[in-house]
Amino acid sequence: MKVVEILFYDSNHVKLVVEMPDPNCYSTKHAPHIPKLLFKLFPHLARHRCENENGYSFRRECQATEIPHLFEHLIIELQGQVQRSGTLKGETQWNWRVDPKGRFHVYVEYENEMLVLGAIRAAERIIQALDRREVDAVNVDEEIRHLEELAKIGTSFKSKTPAKVMELAHSRAN
Repeated sequence: MKVVEILFYDSNHVKLVVEMPDPNCYSTKHAPHIPKLLFKLFPHLARHRCENENGYSFRRECQATEIPHLFEHLIIELQGQVQRSGTLKGETQWNWRVDPKGRFHVYVEYENEMLVLGAIRAAERIIQALDRREVDAVNVDEEIRHLEELAKIGTSFKSKTPAKVMELAHSRAN
């Protein structure tokens, strides 16, 4: 799974274009080890609410869902572990009459732009490691610490004018 495009729009929504390396292997049916390992690393994911046509719990839905759908929920979970906020929502869509098979559009809400960007990249690394069955390569505590740092930066930038943001970025680079 690879994020090929990130688009920030509105004041708290991000759209991701995600492509699967093998367009015929995009579901947890093809990789049942991914959700199993993901729930071991992030047990709280089992309590996520998921709107689906079957009325399944998220844990049940993960037995046969798209891997980008897991990715969507992991981004939301990572944000929630760093900043307690209201309920964040997401959605995963695809239309293979328009897009190539294996391309997904993932939409996620956020409150902190730097945090969501970090959560996207962390979730991408985590899903890729789990796909390779390299669960030991995932250090959840370290990922959360990095995301907490990004959240602080994002919060400090939010209250600054664009000129002040550039000044802060320049001072941190030197």
